[in-house]
Amino acid sequence: MSRLHIRLVVSFLLVSIIFSFFPPVFQGRAKADKVIVQGDHLNVRTGPGTSYRAFAKLDQGETYYVLDKKGSWVKLRLNHGETGWVAKQYVIGVRKKAVVTADRLRVRSIPSSHGNIIGYLVQGQTVHIAETEDGWAKIVAPSFVGWVSLAYLASDGQQETEMRRIGWVTADSLNVRARPSLQAERVEKVTYGQQVQIMLKRGEWYQITTEDEKIGWVSSDYISIVSPATSQWLTVLYDDVNIRSAPSLDGNVKATARYGERYRVLGKIGNWYGIEIPGRGIGYIAGWLVSVSADGKSESKTLKGKTVVIDAGHGGKDSGARSVNGTMEKTLTLRTAKLLKEKLERYGANVVLTRSTDRYLSLPERVQTAYRYQADAFISIHYDSSKDQNAKGMTVYYYDMFSDYLLALSLEHPFSRIMSIPFRGVSFGDYHVIRENKLPSVLVELGYLSNPTEADIIATDRYQQEVTNAIANGLRNYFG
Repeated sequence: MSRLHIRLVVSFLLVSIIFSFFPPVFQGRAKADKVIVQGDHLNVRTGPGTSYRAFAKLDQGETYYVLDKKGSWVKLRLNHGETGWVAKQYVIGVRKKAVVTADRLRVRSIPSSHGNIIGYLVQGQTVHIAETEDGWAKIVAPSFVGWVSLAYLASDGQQETEMRRIGWVTADSLNVRARPSLQAERVEKVTYGQQVQIMLKRGEWYQITTEDEKIGWVSSDYISIVSPATSQWLTVLYDDVNIRSAPSLDGNVKATARYGERYRVLGKIGNWYGIEIPGRGIGYIAGWLVSVSADGKSESKTLKGKTVVIDAGHGGKDSGARSVNGTMEKTLTLRTAKLLKEKLERYGANVVLTRSTDRYLSLPERVQTAYRYQADAFISIHYDSSKDQNAKGMTVYYYDMFSDYLLALSLEHPFSRIMSIPFRGVSFGDYHVIRENKLPSVLVELGYLSNPTEADIIATDRYQQEVTNAIANGLRNYFG
């Protein structure tokens, strides 16, 4: 064996002997525990026993790292690089910090709601968690050590955000849990459209208060909330619109709204708006029956940049149909067209009338107007007539399946909401003004002048408002 090999062997043996008699002082520091003091004026001594001199005192709630343990004593790393020994019975190992999320949170003597109350914590207070057990946490606070429900603690790295918002349930059935976890026990169940008060947000969970004042946690994915900054108003577009107790046609009717009434918007779920009913709380109204504006100012310009040509049927020498009491179709179509023009312009549309006075226009002239202004939509207004005086209802006609059908369909839903007279549906119609028009176009028959009862209805201001609102709403959906 060479001299070099002999030297290496001797060096290895010497190092082994030294480490066997003198273990490294810092060997355990990487795994050092953290403890919190649970007694006031705790003596710190120079060694592990009462025979050693006390040279400092610690206060309850202070935290330190453990460097060593011997019997019933632990060695702590103190401030300014000092070390000292304290009795193990006066410190508690802690896992992490937590933040209290409820005001006047009860601290109990045991991990149970039946335990004696030994104190209270305030919202936002920071505590240390020593251990957990069945949904309870043993906490160390400056003045006591006790147990609190984990549901009201947030870890320091996941502190709750205070919400204080109104919310609506968007799931058919949603479990409310004792803690923000799918494994936590269920304390309540809420259903679609139910109103809740959102208190806090932790990660993907909301802490809520239900209508019967139960508190728990739900997934934020199934709650629609309202920002307090939201300042919107809606205007009802029809008469006798139902305001319901839930955002569904199955909800009970809480009130009835009239055309032109305005309500403050609290929030939206799907196609339903939550609104404030003065003196009667919260209700829900269908979005297709209203228009929404911000801060009570002008209504939304959803038709801005769109050109709509409105064709008032007949005119001049062509009077069209006539009711038994003498109402002429040409007069009624012009009245409807002018009212519709006002409403579409309110939404920002560029509106052109094929005629604005009682004058005669040929059918090709009407179509040419659509091309001259490159209309985004052409609406021809008519009122029907039949030898059968019992015939009744409104009809929307289209010619071209590709260019006209979607425009016709956009009117189907708003027309079907009019209760004054029945809606006969969307049908194919071989009429010149839509057959020869390659731009999106429809012809609407808005009721039968030959039916005495219906003729009286369609001549009323109320019906004229309803039917023009329906057309305007349909165009907003078509271009929306």
